[in-house]
Amino acid sequence: MSLAAQVSGQAAAGTPFAAPAAMAPATTSGLAGAGEVTLALLAVLLVIFGCAWCVKRLRNFARPQGRVLAVVDDLAVGQRERVVLLACGGERLLVGVAAGQVSLLRVVPSAAFSGAEDTGPAATPAAASAPDFRTVLRRSLGLAR
Repeated sequence: MSLAAQVSGQAAAGTPFAAPAAMAPATTSGLAGAGEVTLALLAVLLVIFGCAWCVKRLRNFARPQGRVLAVVDDLAVGQRERVVLLACGGERLLVGVAAGQVSLLRVVPSAAFSGAEDTGPAATPAAASAPDFRTVLRRSLGLAR
């Protein structure tokens, strides 16, 4: 008997130096693989949207209190144009914001908005005499009727 035959005979007999038997490759259908990939993609998208939602909700959480400048209200007047009402000290600044441009529309004293935050849209005697935000905005944009 040849040396190769003796080695293979000993390997088959279960000697401790025998090479491990090769395992058969796992077979999966194409549909199962596509399902796994789809589920993994959906899981990743859910994580991305969840993180984006958390960032959006916690955007103002990290800002320190007691700042001098604060955004009171903003209104979209176009696709890229906004009107922003800023509080700075005792004054309110009405600012127009466009792509690459910020311009001051009007300086409004805080007395004009004294009852607007507490009462909402309901008219009170103090709020009836002072112009509301909508009136000031229309006047500054030249849309007064």
